[in-house]
Amino acid sequence: MLDIALILVFCVLGVLMGIATGLLPGLHVNNIALILLSLSGTIVALCTPLFSYGISEQFIFVLICGFIIAVSVSHTFHDCIPTTFIQ
Repeated sequence: MLDIALILVFCVLGVLMGIATGLLPGLHVNNIALILLSLSGTIVALCTPLFSYGISEQFIFVLICGFIIAVSVSHTFHDCIPTTFIQ
């Protein structure tokens, strides 16, 4: 049950980040992906209390991947708003 809750939390946070990257013209999905890739070890270290609940390190990497996918899909839909008003 905790697995599904974590997936939903990371996906919702990814959608919110995708809205931010879609509405801000200077911020892109690739920037967020690079930041998450460089901080992935830190994210795993911050999630070490989840190891006692049976969450593995590989599952945390899957959560990060789900976050990046949610950001990219949300960015794609929300990117049309600033491009409409900039041109």
